[in-house]
Amino acid sequence: MLYPILVEHYIWFSLLLLAVTWWTRREAPNSRTNFIYGYGMLATLGFVLAFDWMAGVVFGLLCLEVGRVFKAWLNKKEASLKEKSGD
Repeated sequence: MLYPILVEHYIWFSLLLLAVTWWTRREAPNSRTNFIYGYGMLATLGFVLAFDWMAGVVFGLLCLEVGRVFKAWLNKKEASLKEKSGD
């Protein structure tokens, strides 16, 4: 059920991936630029060549970008809990 939704809204997911990448990689502007160019190239090639499976790749990259930020947040929370407990 997710796959037809991804294919139908491919452009929006691609734009969302670029926006999330811009937001999540704001600490390293050089890295952010490289990732945005790479993700934009993948999205464009997938759209122009009509690769339906590229919608899944874009969604996976989107999940990885959000997951990276979530993992950093969890690590920070864990460190603060360990600091409070005195371990």
